[in-house]
Amino acid sequence: MIKMKITILTSTTAQELVKDVINNDNKHGYNIEIIPLPIPVISILDTGTISKIILKRKDILEKIKDSNLIIIPGLVRGDSSIIEKVVNIETYKGPKSLGILPFALDFIYNGGKLDKQKSAEEVMGSIIPKINYKPAFEIQNIEIPIRGPPTLIIAEIPPNTKVDETENLAKRYVNDGAKLLIVGSNIDPDPSIIENKIKIAKKYAPTIVEISDFSLINKYKQAGIIGISTSAHLIEKNLEDIPKDLLIIIGDRNINKLKKVGGELLAKGYKLIVDPVLGVPGIDLIKSINRYVKISKSLNAPILFSAADVTEELEADTIGIHSLLASISIELRASLYLVVEETYKSQRGVAEAKEALRLAETAYSLKSSQRGLFSKLLVAKQSEKPITVDDNLNYEYVNYIPPDYNFNDYIQISVDYEKNEIKVIYKRNNKILVALRGKHAMSLARELVKRVNLSLDHAAYLGYELSKAEIALKLGKTYIQDEPIIIPPWNGENSE
Repeated sequence: MIKMKITILTSTTAQELVKDVINNDNKHGYNIEIIPLPIPVISILDTGTISKIILKRKDILEKIKDSNLIIIPGLVRGDSSIIEKVVNIETYKGPKSLGILPFALDFIYNGGKLDKQKSAEEVMGSIIPKINYKPAFEIQNIEIPIRGPPTLIIAEIPPNTKVDETENLAKRYVNDGAKLLIVGSNIDPDPSIIENKIKIAKKYAPTIVEISDFSLINKYKQAGIIGISTSAHLIEKNLEDIPKDLLIIIGDRNINKLKKVGGELLAKGYKLIVDPVLGVPGIDLIKSINRYVKISKSLNAPILFSAADVTEELEADTIGIHSLLASISIELRASLYLVVEETYKSQRGVAEAKEALRLAETAYSLKSSQRGLFSKLLVAKQSEKPITVDDNLNYEYVNYIPPDYNFNDYIQISVDYEKNEIKVIYKRNNKILVALRGKHAMSLARELVKRVNLSLDHAAYLGYELSKAEIALKLGKTYIQDEPIIIPPWNGENSE
Protein backbone atom coordinates (compact mmCIF):
# COMPACT_ATOMS: atom_id res chain seq x y z
CA MET A 1 0.00 0.00 0.00
CA ILE A 2 1.42 3.40 -1.04
CA LYS A 3 1.45 5.82 1.85
CA MET A 4 0.04 9.29 1.31
CA LYS A 5 2.82 11.86 0.98
CA ILE A 6 2.22 15.16 2.76
CA THR A 7 4.62 18.08 2.41
CA ILE A 8 4.73 20.58 5.24
CA LEU A 9 6.18 23.98 4.43
CA THR A 10 7.84 25.73 7.34
CA SER A 11 10.73 28.08 8.17
CA THR A 12 14.38 27.30 8.87
CA THR A 13 13.97 28.13 12.58
CA ALA A 14 10.84 25.99 13.06
CA GLN A 15 12.09 22.98 11.06
CA GLU A 16 13.39 21.01 14.05
CA LEU A 17 10.27 21.73 16.11
CA VAL A 18 8.07 20.40 13.29
CA LYS A 19 10.28 17.30 13.03
CA ASP A 20 9.92 16.67 16.77
CA VAL A 21 6.13 16.92 16.58
CA ILE A 22 5.93 14.57 13.59
CA ASN A 23 8.39 12.07 15.07
CA ASN A 24 6.39 11.95 18.31
CA ASP A 25 2.97 11.66 16.66
CA ASN A 26 2.60 10.25 13.13
CA LYS A 27 0.40 7.32 14.06
CA HIS A 28 -1.14 7.03 10.60
CA GLY A 29 2.23 6.47 9.01
CA TYR A 30 2.09 9.30 6.49
CA ASN A 31 5.16 9.87 4.34
CA ILE A 32 5.87 13.40 5.54
CA GLU A 33 8.36 15.72 3.89
CA ILE A 34 9.25 18.79 5.95
CA ILE A 35 10.61 21.56 3.73
CA PRO A 36 12.00 24.73 5.28
CA LEU A 37 11.76 27.84 3.13
CA PRO A 38 14.88 30.06 3.31
CA ILE A 39 13.30 32.44 5.83
CA PRO A 40 13.39 32.67 9.65
CA VAL A 41 9.61 33.18 10.15
CA ILE A 42 7.07 31.86 7.64
CA SER A 43 3.96 33.13 9.45
CA ILE A 44 4.70 36.76 8.53
CA LEU A 45 4.47 35.94 4.82
CA ASP A 46 1.47 35.75 2.53
CA THR A 47 0.68 32.96 0.08
CA GLY A 48 1.76 35.08 -2.89
CA THR A 49 5.26 35.57 -1.48
CA ILE A 50 5.57 31.85 -0.67
CA SER A 51 4.58 30.93 -4.23
CA LYS A 52 7.30 33.25 -5.61
CA ILE A 53 9.92 31.69 -3.31
CA ILE A 54 8.98 28.19 -4.48
CA LEU A 55 9.12 29.20 -8.15
CA LYS A 56 12.70 30.41 -7.71
CA ARG A 57 13.84 27.22 -5.96
CA LYS A 58 14.13 24.20 -8.23
CA ASP A 59 15.26 22.05 -5.29
CA ILE A 60 11.97 22.73 -3.50
CA LEU A 61 9.92 22.06 -6.62
CA GLU A 62 11.76 18.76 -7.06
CA LYS A 63 11.05 17.67 -3.48
CA ILE A 64 7.33 18.42 -3.59
CA LYS A 65 6.54 17.21 -7.11
CA ASP A 66 5.29 13.77 -5.99
CA SER A 67 3.35 15.04 -2.94
CA ASN A 68 -0.35 14.31 -2.57
CA LEU A 69 -0.95 17.30 -0.31
CA ILE A 70 0.85 20.44 0.88
CA ILE A 71 0.18 22.07 4.25
CA ILE A 72 1.25 25.62 5.10
CA PRO A 73 1.01 27.25 8.56
CA GLY A 74 -2.41 28.60 9.48
CA LEU A 75 -0.96 32.01 10.33
CA VAL A 76 0.10 32.64 6.73
CA ARG A 77 -2.06 35.35 5.15
CA GLY A 78 -3.92 34.83 1.91
CA ASP A 79 -5.48 32.00 -0.09
CA SER A 80 -3.42 28.81 -0.50
CA SER A 81 -4.87 28.41 -4.01
CA ILE A 82 -2.13 30.80 -5.17
CA ILE A 83 0.52 28.24 -4.16
CA GLU A 84 -1.59 25.40 -5.56
CA LYS A 85 -1.58 26.98 -9.03
CA VAL A 86 2.22 27.17 -8.98
CA VAL A 87 2.92 23.60 -7.83
CA ASN A 88 -0.20 21.89 -9.22
CA ILE A 89 -0.71 20.08 -5.89
CA GLU A 90 -3.59 20.51 -3.45
CA THR A 91 -2.47 23.04 -0.85
CA TYR A 92 -4.26 23.83 2.40
CA LYS A 93 -3.80 25.86 5.54
CA GLY A 94 -2.74 23.87 8.56
CA PRO A 95 -2.97 24.93 12.20
CA LYS A 96 -1.77 28.20 13.70
CA SER A 97 -0.26 26.27 16.63
CA LEU A 98 2.26 23.53 15.98
CA GLY A 99 0.80 21.33 18.72
CA ILE A 100 -2.43 21.01 16.70
CA LEU A 101 -0.61 19.52 13.68
CA PRO A 102 -1.18 15.87 14.76
CA PHE A 103 -4.90 16.63 15.14
CA ALA A 104 -4.94 18.08 11.62
CA LEU A 105 -3.33 14.88 10.32
CA ASP A 106 -5.98 12.86 12.20
CA PHE A 107 -8.64 15.06 10.61
CA ILE A 108 -7.29 14.32 7.12
CA TYR A 109 -7.01 10.59 7.87
CA ASN A 110 -10.67 10.48 8.94
CA GLY A 111 -11.84 12.09 5.72
CA GLY A 112 -11.84 15.73 6.82
CA LYS A 113 -10.81 18.47 4.43
CA LEU A 114 -8.75 21.48 5.45
CA ASP A 115 -9.45 24.93 4.01
CA LYS A 116 -7.52 27.18 1.65
CA GLN A 117 -8.31 30.38 3.56
CA LYS A 118 -9.13 29.32 7.14
CA SER A 119 -6.69 27.80 9.62
CA ALA A 120 -7.13 24.18 10.75
CA GLU A 121 -8.36 25.42 14.14
CA GLU A 122 -11.16 27.37 12.44
CA VAL A 123 -12.15 24.28 10.46
CA MET A 124 -11.86 21.68 13.24
CA GLY A 125 -12.86 23.82 16.22
CA SER A 126 -10.90 24.66 19.37
CA ILE A 127 -8.55 21.88 20.54
CA ILE A 128 -6.19 21.85 23.51
CA PRO A 129 -3.86 18.85 23.27
CA LYS A 130 -3.56 16.72 26.39
CA ILE A 131 -0.22 16.90 28.18
CA ASN A 132 1.28 13.47 28.72
CA TYR A 133 3.63 13.03 31.64
CA LYS A 134 5.31 10.36 33.71
CA PRO A 135 4.63 10.49 37.47
CA ALA A 136 7.62 10.16 39.81
CA PHE A 137 5.46 9.24 42.81
CA GLU A 138 2.18 10.05 44.54
CA ILE A 139 1.53 12.11 47.66
CA GLN A 140 -1.93 11.41 49.06
CA ASN A 141 -3.30 10.66 45.56
CA ILE A 142 -1.55 13.70 44.05
CA GLU A 143 0.76 12.65 41.23
CA ILE A 144 4.09 14.49 41.14
CA PRO A 145 5.45 14.50 37.57
CA ILE A 146 9.06 13.45 37.08
CA ARG A 147 9.17 16.41 34.68
CA GLY A 148 6.50 19.01 34.16
CA PRO A 149 4.18 20.12 32.80
CA PRO A 150 1.80 19.86 34.48
CA THR A 151 3.54 21.96 37.09
CA LEU A 152 1.90 21.89 40.52
CA ILE A 153 1.76 24.84 42.89
CA ILE A 154 3.24 24.47 46.34
CA ALA A 155 2.57 27.43 48.66
CA GLU A 156 4.44 28.40 51.80
CA ILE A 157 2.76 29.54 54.99
CA PRO A 158 5.34 32.18 55.99
CA PRO A 159 7.13 31.75 59.35
CA ASN A 160 5.67 35.01 60.70
CA THR A 161 2.10 33.73 60.22
CA LYS A 162 0.27 33.46 63.54
CA VAL A 163 -1.41 30.19 64.49
CA ASP A 164 -4.88 31.77 64.40
CA GLU A 165 -4.16 33.10 60.87
CA THR A 166 -3.03 29.73 59.51
CA GLU A 167 -6.45 28.25 58.77
CA ASN A 168 -7.68 31.12 56.61
CA LEU A 169 -4.38 31.29 54.78
CA ALA A 170 -4.15 27.54 54.12
CA LYS A 171 -7.76 27.46 52.95
CA ARG A 172 -7.22 30.42 50.61
CA TYR A 173 -4.02 28.97 49.18
CA VAL A 174 -5.79 25.74 48.25
CA ASN A 175 -8.82 27.59 46.84
CA ASP A 176 -6.43 29.74 44.79
CA GLY A 177 -4.73 26.68 43.30
CA ALA A 178 -2.09 25.22 45.65
CA LYS A 179 -1.80 21.42 45.69
CA LEU A 180 0.78 21.21 48.50
CA LEU A 181 1.61 23.42 51.49
CA ILE A 182 4.89 24.16 53.25
CA VAL A 183 4.95 25.46 56.82
CA GLY A 184 7.85 27.89 57.14
CA SER A 185 9.71 27.50 60.42
CA ASN A 186 13.11 29.08 60.08
CA ILE A 187 12.55 31.95 62.52
CA ASP A 188 10.21 30.37 65.04
CA PRO A 189 12.00 28.88 68.07
CA ASP A 190 8.88 27.23 69.53
CA PRO A 191 8.23 23.77 67.97
CA SER A 192 4.73 23.61 69.45
CA ILE A 193 3.69 26.60 67.33
CA ILE A 194 4.94 24.82 64.21
CA GLU A 195 3.10 21.65 65.26
CA ASN A 196 -0.16 23.57 65.60
CA LYS A 197 0.29 25.14 62.16
CA ILE A 198 0.96 21.71 60.65
CA LYS A 199 -2.19 20.27 62.23
CA ILE A 200 -4.24 23.09 60.75
CA ALA A 201 -2.61 23.13 57.28
CA LYS A 202 -2.82 19.36 56.75
CA LYS A 203 -6.63 19.58 56.82
CA TYR A 204 -6.49 21.39 53.48
CA ALA A 205 -3.55 19.85 51.61
CA PRO A 206 -0.55 17.53 52.08
CA THR A 207 1.84 19.51 54.26
CA ILE A 208 5.62 19.77 54.34
CA VAL A 209 7.69 21.59 56.96
CA GLU A 210 10.90 23.56 56.66
CA ILE A 211 13.37 22.08 59.08
CA SER A 212 16.85 22.74 60.44
CA ASP A 213 16.60 20.86 63.74
CA PHE A 214 16.28 17.19 62.80
CA SER A 215 15.47 16.15 66.36
CA LEU A 216 11.98 17.58 65.74
CA ILE A 217 11.16 15.36 62.76
CA ASN A 218 9.19 12.77 64.71
CA LYS A 219 7.16 15.46 66.50
CA TYR A 220 6.29 17.09 63.20
CA LYS A 221 5.54 13.70 61.68
CA GLN A 222 3.06 13.00 64.46
CA ALA A 223 1.51 16.40 63.75
CA GLY A 224 0.87 15.27 60.18
CA ILE A 225 3.68 16.24 57.81
CA ILE A 226 4.25 14.19 54.66
CA GLY A 227 7.73 15.60 54.06
CA ILE A 228 10.49 18.03 54.97
CA SER A 229 12.26 20.85 53.15
CA THR A 230 15.89 21.49 54.00
CA SER A 231 19.37 22.09 52.57
CA ALA A 232 21.60 19.47 51.00
CA HIS A 233 24.26 20.38 53.59
CA LEU A 234 21.97 19.50 56.52
CA ILE A 235 20.79 16.29 54.85
CA GLU A 236 24.38 15.05 54.66
CA LYS A 237 24.74 15.34 58.41
CA ASN A 238 21.33 13.96 59.38
CA LEU A 239 20.36 11.41 56.77
CA GLU A 240 20.02 8.57 59.25
CA ASP A 241 17.42 10.56 61.25
CA ILE A 242 14.91 10.88 58.39
CA PRO A 243 12.12 8.26 58.17
CA LYS A 244 11.98 6.54 54.80
CA ASP A 245 8.30 7.35 54.27
CA LEU A 246 8.88 11.11 54.28
CA LEU A 247 9.24 13.16 51.11
CA ILE A 248 12.43 15.24 51.04
CA ILE A 249 12.88 18.58 49.29
CA ILE A 250 16.56 19.54 49.17
CA GLY A 251 17.77 22.95 48.03
CA ASP A 252 21.31 24.13 47.34
CA ARG A 253 23.15 26.57 45.11
CA ASN A 254 26.09 24.15 44.95
CA ILE A 255 25.20 21.93 42.01
CA ASN A 256 27.80 19.29 42.88
CA LYS A 257 26.48 19.02 46.43
CA LEU A 258 22.92 18.77 45.11
CA LYS A 259 23.89 15.98 42.71
CA LYS A 260 25.82 14.05 45.37
CA VAL A 261 23.22 14.24 48.14
CA GLY A 262 20.31 13.83 45.74
CA GLY A 263 21.90 10.74 44.24
CA GLU A 264 22.37 9.21 47.70
CA LEU A 265 18.74 9.87 48.62
CA LEU A 266 17.47 8.30 45.39
CA ALA A 267 19.73 5.30 45.90
CA LYS A 268 18.24 4.80 49.38
CA GLY A 269 14.70 4.94 47.98
CA TYR A 270 13.52 8.32 49.27
CA LYS A 271 10.87 10.35 47.48
CA LEU A 272 12.96 13.33 46.41
CA ILE A 273 12.35 16.81 45.00
CA VAL A 274 15.37 18.95 44.14
CA ASP A 275 15.54 22.75 44.32
CA PRO A 276 18.54 24.34 42.55
CA VAL A 277 17.40 27.69 44.05
CA LEU A 278 16.28 30.37 41.61
CA GLY A 279 18.42 33.49 41.93
CA VAL A 280 17.54 37.16 42.15
CA PRO A 281 17.48 39.11 38.85
CA GLY A 282 20.49 41.37 38.53
CA ILE A 283 22.51 39.20 40.91
CA ASP A 284 22.44 35.52 39.95
CA LEU A 285 19.26 34.70 38.02
CA ILE A 286 21.04 33.58 34.82
CA LYS A 287 23.55 31.48 36.74
CA SER A 288 20.73 29.82 38.67
CA ILE A 289 18.79 28.91 35.51
CA ASN A 290 21.90 27.11 34.33
CA ARG A 291 21.77 25.09 37.56
CA TYR A 292 18.23 23.98 36.68
CA VAL A 293 19.35 22.83 33.24
CA LYS A 294 22.27 20.85 34.69
CA ILE A 295 20.33 19.21 37.53
CA SER A 296 17.51 18.10 35.23
CA LYS A 297 20.09 16.14 33.21
CA SER A 298 21.83 14.74 36.28
CA LEU A 299 19.10 13.60 38.67
CA ASN A 300 15.99 11.60 37.80
CA ALA A 301 13.87 13.48 40.34
CA PRO A 302 11.15 16.16 40.22
CA ILE A 303 12.41 19.75 40.21
CA LEU A 304 11.05 22.59 42.32
CA PHE A 305 11.06 26.09 40.82
CA SER A 306 10.77 28.76 43.50
CA ALA A 307 9.34 32.15 42.53
CA ALA A 308 9.78 33.45 46.08
CA ASP A 309 12.98 35.48 45.88
CA VAL A 310 12.14 37.01 42.51
CA THR A 311 8.62 38.15 43.42
CA GLU A 312 9.80 39.57 46.75
CA GLU A 313 12.94 41.32 45.51
CA LEU A 314 11.59 42.94 42.33
CA GLU A 315 9.63 46.17 42.73
CA ALA A 316 6.98 45.38 40.14
CA ASP A 317 3.49 43.92 40.11
CA THR A 318 3.70 40.20 40.78
CA ILE A 319 1.07 39.41 38.14
CA GLY A 320 3.58 40.09 35.38
CA ILE A 321 6.45 38.49 37.28
CA HIS A 322 4.54 35.22 37.74
CA SER A 323 3.61 35.27 34.05
CA LEU A 324 7.26 35.28 33.01
CA LEU A 325 8.48 32.92 35.75
CA ALA A 326 5.73 30.37 35.04
CA SER A 327 6.76 30.29 31.38
CA ILE A 328 10.41 29.79 32.37
CA SER A 329 9.44 27.01 34.79
CA ILE A 330 7.50 25.20 32.04
CA GLU A 331 10.42 25.49 29.63
CA LEU A 332 12.73 24.08 32.32
CA ARG A 333 10.21 21.23 32.83
CA ALA A 334 9.81 21.96 36.55
CA SER A 335 7.40 19.71 38.44
CA LEU A 336 6.51 22.16 41.21
CA TYR A 337 6.24 25.94 41.42
CA LEU A 338 6.75 27.46 44.87
CA VAL A 339 4.85 30.61 45.81
CA VAL A 340 5.52 32.63 48.97
CA GLU A 341 3.20 35.53 49.83
CA GLU A 342 5.53 37.00 52.42
CA THR A 343 4.85 40.71 51.90
CA TYR A 344 1.67 42.58 51.05
CA LYS A 345 2.78 43.29 47.47
CA SER A 346 2.94 39.53 46.77
CA GLN A 347 -0.46 38.63 48.23
CA ARG A 348 -2.73 36.54 45.99
CA GLY A 349 0.41 35.28 44.30
CA VAL A 350 -0.96 31.73 44.36
CA ALA A 351 -3.96 32.75 42.25
CA GLU A 352 -1.69 34.70 39.91
CA ALA A 353 0.66 31.72 39.59
CA LYS A 354 -2.23 29.37 38.84
CA GLU A 355 -3.38 31.56 35.94
CA ALA A 356 0.20 32.06 34.75
CA LEU A 357 0.80 28.30 34.73
CA ARG A 358 -2.51 27.69 32.93
CA LEU A 359 -1.40 30.00 30.13
CA ALA A 360 2.12 28.57 30.01
CA GLU A 361 0.89 24.96 29.99
CA THR A 362 -1.69 25.70 27.28
CA ALA A 363 0.98 27.32 25.11
CA TYR A 364 3.29 24.36 25.78
CA SER A 365 0.64 21.86 24.70
CA LEU A 366 -0.06 23.90 21.57
CA LYS A 367 3.67 24.33 20.94
CA SER A 368 3.09 28.03 20.43
CA SER A 369 3.48 31.30 22.28
CA GLN A 370 0.77 32.57 24.62
CA ARG A 371 -0.20 35.33 22.24
CA GLY A 372 -3.94 35.32 21.60
CA LEU A 373 -4.87 33.16 24.60
CA PHE A 374 -7.48 34.55 26.99
CA SER A 375 -5.62 35.83 30.06
CA LYS A 376 -6.79 37.05 33.45
CA LEU A 377 -3.31 38.46 34.01
CA LEU A 378 -4.03 41.48 31.82
CA VAL A 379 -5.40 43.71 34.57
CA ALA A 380 -4.06 47.21 33.92
CA LYS A 381 -3.61 46.59 30.20
CA GLN A 382 -5.28 44.48 27.52
CA SER A 383 -4.10 42.70 24.39
CA GLU A 384 -5.95 44.86 21.85
CA LYS A 385 -6.11 48.63 21.52
CA PRO A 386 -9.57 49.90 22.60
CA ILE A 387 -11.86 50.80 19.71
CA THR A 388 -13.05 54.40 19.44
CA VAL A 389 -16.59 54.54 18.10
CA ASP A 390 -17.12 57.42 15.69
CA ASP A 391 -20.83 58.30 15.66
CA ASN A 392 -20.34 61.52 13.61
CA LEU A 393 -21.99 63.68 16.26
CA ASN A 394 -20.76 67.20 16.89
CA TYR A 395 -19.56 67.03 20.50
CA GLU A 396 -18.83 70.15 22.52
CA TYR A 397 -15.53 70.04 24.40
CA VAL A 398 -15.86 70.65 28.15
CA ASN A 399 -12.98 72.35 29.96
CA TYR A 400 -12.35 72.01 33.69
CA ILE A 401 -15.37 73.08 35.74
CA PRO A 402 -14.77 73.78 39.45
CA PRO A 403 -17.12 72.11 41.95
CA ASP A 404 -20.28 73.85 43.08
CA TYR A 405 -20.87 72.25 46.47
CA ASN A 406 -22.75 73.27 49.55
CA PHE A 407 -19.77 72.96 51.90
CA ASN A 408 -22.06 72.44 54.88
CA ASP A 409 -22.73 69.01 53.34
CA TYR A 410 -19.85 66.57 53.16
CA ILE A 411 -19.36 63.06 51.74
CA GLN A 412 -16.66 60.90 53.33
CA ILE A 413 -15.62 57.64 51.62
CA SER A 414 -13.18 54.99 52.87
CA VAL A 415 -12.31 51.33 52.26
CA ASP A 416 -12.23 48.59 54.89
CA TYR A 417 -9.74 46.05 53.49
CA GLU A 418 -10.25 43.55 56.32
CA LYS A 419 -14.01 43.30 55.73
CA ASN A 420 -13.67 43.85 51.96
CA GLU A 421 -16.18 46.72 52.08
CA ILE A 422 -16.62 50.34 51.04
CA LYS A 423 -17.84 52.81 53.64
CA VAL A 424 -19.61 56.08 52.90
CA ILE A 425 -20.72 58.78 55.38
CA TYR A 426 -22.90 61.78 54.64
CA LYS A 427 -22.50 64.72 57.02
CA ARG A 428 -24.40 67.99 57.34
CA ASN A 429 -22.99 70.67 59.57
CA ASN A 430 -20.55 68.01 60.93
CA LYS A 431 -23.46 65.79 61.94
CA ILE A 432 -23.63 62.28 60.44
CA LEU A 433 -26.98 61.80 58.71
CA VAL A 434 -26.22 58.54 56.86
CA ALA A 435 -23.51 55.88 57.27
CA LEU A 436 -23.53 53.01 54.75
CA ARG A 437 -21.23 50.11 53.91
CA GLY A 438 -21.14 47.54 51.11
CA LYS A 439 -19.17 46.02 48.26
CA HIS A 440 -20.92 47.58 45.25
CA ALA A 441 -20.34 51.22 44.39
CA MET A 442 -23.54 51.65 42.38
CA SER A 443 -25.73 50.16 45.13
CA LEU A 444 -24.19 52.44 47.73
CA ALA A 445 -24.72 55.45 45.47
CA ARG A 446 -28.35 54.52 44.80
CA GLU A 447 -29.07 54.05 48.49
CA LEU A 448 -27.48 57.34 49.49
CA VAL A 449 -29.37 59.41 46.91
CA LYS A 450 -32.62 57.83 48.17
CA ARG A 451 -31.83 58.95 51.70
CA VAL A 452 -30.44 62.42 50.99
CA ASN A 453 -31.43 65.14 48.54
CA LEU A 454 -28.01 65.63 46.95
CA SER A 455 -27.14 68.41 44.57
CA LEU A 456 -26.29 67.33 41.01
CA ASP A 457 -22.64 68.17 41.65
CA HIS A 458 -22.54 66.11 44.82
CA ALA A 459 -24.31 63.16 43.15
CA ALA A 460 -21.78 63.15 40.28
CA TYR A 461 -18.93 63.39 42.78
CA LEU A 462 -20.39 60.53 44.84
CA GLY A 463 -20.56 58.19 41.85
CA TYR A 464 -17.04 59.08 40.72
CA GLU A 465 -15.41 58.55 44.12
CA LEU A 466 -17.34 55.35 44.90
CA SER A 467 -16.18 53.90 41.57
CA LYS A 468 -12.59 54.67 42.50
CA ALA A 469 -13.10 53.04 45.91
CA GLU A 470 -14.48 49.87 44.29
CA ILE A 471 -11.52 49.66 41.90
CA ALA A 472 -9.10 50.20 44.79
CA LEU A 473 -10.81 47.44 46.78
CA LYS A 474 -10.60 44.98 43.89
CA LEU A 475 -6.95 45.78 43.19
CA GLY A 476 -5.95 45.90 46.85
CA LYS A 477 -4.65 49.46 46.47
CA THR A 478 -4.86 52.23 49.05
CA TYR A 479 -7.88 54.45 48.48
CA ILE A 480 -7.50 58.12 49.36
CA GLN A 481 -10.50 60.30 48.62
CA ASP A 482 -9.82 62.87 45.87
CA GLU A 483 -6.51 61.19 44.95
CA PRO A 484 -5.86 59.00 41.84
CA ILE A 485 -5.88 55.21 42.19
CA ILE A 486 -3.60 54.34 39.27
CA ILE A 487 -0.63 56.45 38.23
CA PRO A 488 0.91 55.05 35.03
CA PRO A 489 4.71 55.42 34.86
CA TRP A 490 4.47 57.10 31.45
CA ASN A 491 2.27 59.95 32.72
CA GLY A 492 3.87 61.14 35.92
CA GLU A 493 2.39 62.01 39.28
CA ASN A 494 0.53 65.15 38.23
CA SER A 495 -1.18 63.86 35.09
CA GLU A 496 -4.94 64.08 34.84
